[in-house]
Amino acid sequence: MEKVKLGGMKQSLELCQFDLKGPDYPERIVPRISKLLASRKINIAFLTYSKLNNESHQLTICLNQCDFTRSSGILNTEGTLPKGWEIQSREHVGILTVYPHHAPVKIIGSVMVLFATQSLPIYGIATSLSAVSFITDYRSIDKGSEVIQNSFQLPDDHAPIRPELIYYQSDEVKRGKGN
Repeated sequence: MEKVKLGGMKQSLELCQFDLKGPDYPERIVPRISKLLASRKINIAFLTYSKLNNESHQLTICLNQCDFTRSSGILNTEGTLPKGWEIQSREHVGILTVYPHHAPVKIIGSVMVLFATQSLPIYGIATSLSAVSFITDYRSIDKGSEVIQNSFQLPDDHAPIRPELIYYQSDEVKRGKGN
């Protein structure tokens, strides 16, 4: 059987995940949370929104793992979230993103089955026009990458992209020529 072709794959750094669930549309909570985290110099590495069946909404954000304790303290402080919102958190997650370049939509189901057969957890899935991202346990991200590489056809010269830099916000403003 011919393997489904993928255009590439990328792994994230070690992250932490916060799932915020509540009754309001995202316009009510996204600006509030974004401004609050930015004011504390905490970068959002991943953000996705979904409407749940029971008319509530979920906002999932992933931040650098090193920001977990500070972020947890901020987000769990009374009054931070609007009334009716609750929060769940998870440490040590990573995101595997695949680029399905004309691959069928069944790639999501295929990866879910592959991960299940290897006992690899999936804590969230997000899709866009060009990518499918799977949130999983960071300690298992290399195994997840291996499973995908063995099950799909990647370009001949492909190696999973692994980030090597972490960007931090700073109060320092650097000016170059022309600024």
